[in-house]
Amino acid sequence: MEYNTEVQRRLAQILDELNIKTTYIKRDDAFILEDSGLVIFEDKRKVTRPAPYLIQIFNDGTLRFADGGDVSIKYCKLCRKFSFGRKVSRIDDKCPFCKEHSFKYLSNNSKIPGWFGKEENSLIDEQEAERHLASIPGDNDDKNKEAIRECIKKLSGEVSYITVSSEKKEKVLKLAEKYPNMQEIIDYLVQSFESSNFRKHKEISFRPIVLVGSPGCGKTSFVTDLGNILQGKKAVKIDLGNDVPVFAISGSDPQFSRAKQGLITEAMSKNSEHGPLKNPLIHFDELDKIHSKENYCIETVFYSILEKNTARRFFDNYIGINVDASGVNYIFTANSLENIPKPIISRLKIFQIPDYTAEQFKACVIDNFYHNWLKNNDMEQEFLPAVLSNEIKEEILKECGGDTRNIEDAINKVFTRTMQKDDETGHSLALFSPKEYFIGWKKFRGKRNISQNSWTLPVDFL
Repeated sequence: MEYNTEVQRRLAQILDELNIKTTYIKRDDAFILEDSGLVIFEDKRKVTRPAPYLIQIFNDGTLRFADGGDVSIKYCKLCRKFSFGRKVSRIDDKCPFCKEHSFKYLSNNSKIPGWFGKEENSLIDEQEAERHLASIPGDNDDKNKEAIRECIKKLSGEVSYITVSSEKKEKVLKLAEKYPNMQEIIDYLVQSFESSNFRKHKEISFRPIVLVGSPGCGKTSFVTDLGNILQGKKAVKIDLGNDVPVFAISGSDPQFSRAKQGLITEAMSKNSEHGPLKNPLIHFDELDKIHSKENYCIETVFYSILEKNTARRFFDNYIGINVDASGVNYIFTANSLENIPKPIISRLKIFQIPDYTAEQFKACVIDNFYHNWLKNNDMEQEFLPAVLSNEIKEEILKECGGDTRNIEDAINKVFTRTMQKDDETGHSLALFSPKEYFIGWKKFRGKRNISQNSWTLPVDFL
């Protein structure tokens, strides 16, 4: 049916949703509620005789009786019918159908809830959240109720987004220097960044993906670096190899001791850096290690969160309301696809990550591990090479056997083996090749790092 205005179209949709029988009189721009005889019309019409059965509706979904009275939308728990009526005391408020005092209010403030639909910039329906909090047993000082309220508060308000920038794009492209075997996934991410530029909020968004490769090919390290680039910190990591219970992801029942919200809603919660976050990055590690069980199977969670339609109403058991998790970006890592259920695989974009070649090890991988080793161990870099020579890299490669998990141990072994004392300074030197010692180690040494933090006068100076 065609309606004269958008307000009438929206009202017709809501009356139909509430299963209230109506007759629309197009000539009068009015809806007659057949069970009660009430008439709803738009506020643009002038009322010369404000009859008690006339209700005006305004552009913002507010309802008023023509004589100025408030309107309530009520639901009878016995008849299971919705109706419109006046706001009266509960003692006098009887259902017009069964005449019992059995009402539950959908609205008691003269406004249709959700008139504009769910706000685009909100993760939750805040009216639903308030109704849920009011239904939790206990007073407002109850610690459990207050904790749930705090979790809901962190999901409320205007939504924030992890957005695309040219700087982030360049940093992701540079990851190919550190992870030469990740070129395919890097190309895909950069392509998704281009698509993100067409989104309203320029937010980063990509299909759930899984990186499949043997241990030591750099999968987990890559996801860690990617999280630091895209959102300024590591992605929330969930290790599926440790028999992660379902409630760790979707929240535990608040009746249990030590109950808490799930990791998905926790990743979306506001903090000092941003408001509620629509599109955080979440890393599920060792997907091939999940074990199906009769009860509390974690697979069922994936079926809901990996489809945008169902993820829009992701239910967190702890906070007890639906959350829009459709914007979350998921990256899975696995050693193989063999033990992963096919329904999950069908929801993921698969990237097979090859092992590093010997040349890639020497050209990229060892260098990156070496620089991290210098930084993590706070080494005196002026007595160590700025860049490792090919001879030293060959020794490290032999020691680690081509396995990235053994590189740090290999560096330590070669470090000990090459250590000698400088005659001039009396300081120990290491990791220089015989050729570099012969030419002069000072030509190849690094420099001591100076702190990037601003200098301040020592506290105890004065």
